[in-house]
Amino acid sequence: MAAFNRKERDRLLRQSDILNAAERVFATKGYHKATIQDIAKEAQYAVGTIYLYFKDREVLYLDLIERKIADLISEVKKEVNKTEDAKEKIKVLVHRQLAYFEENQDFFRIYFSERGGLRWAIKDKISKSAVDKFVKYLDYITELLKRAQEKLLIRKELETKRLAYVLASMLNAVIIPWLKGTHKKEQITNMTDFILDIFFKGVEQKQ
Repeated sequence: MAAFNRKERDRLLRQSDILNAAERVFATKGYHKATIQDIAKEAQYAVGTIYLYFKDREVLYLDLIERKIADLISEVKKEVNKTEDAKEKIKVLVHRQLAYFEENQDFFRIYFSERGGLRWAIKDKISKSAVDKFVKYLDYITELLKRAQEKLLIRKELETKRLAYVLASMLNAVIIPWLKGTHKKEQITNMTDFILDIFFKGVEQKQ
């Protein structure tokens, strides 16, 4: 059993080494210019070793996307759990999600801005596991909004599941143009208060 565990640990370590190297190569060269040979060189493994773990470049990239989704959710939850205040939890979620994309902008930029938009070329191939992670993340946001609703921070008649989709959409509406360079470059985390203000107060002029 010990030998199996050691073998499994070695396998996971190599896989992690390859994914880390691939992330650096993709961030530097972009998806279309990166090659398995580049990734093997960066990881300091033989090309054949890369193919033992990943069928091709696309599979490697899709695995990276899934890992990034998992990392994002883990980072957000870790920060949100540091406060007990219902409204502050939502603020931390928004800020930490924006910060995560800011910290990983070189990787995510190729997903949104390479030729024709890479996300449209691979969106149907993203694994069910990755989709399930995102759905669970929306459930998590829903629970935070329910808590805020219980504290009378959100109107009782509003469906929190729909609100979770609204908040997620607002975040995407800020993140995607920023990654594509559509808006003037600034720290995306500076948009935290703007998003929260619109989400909680709306845009209607009060009389």
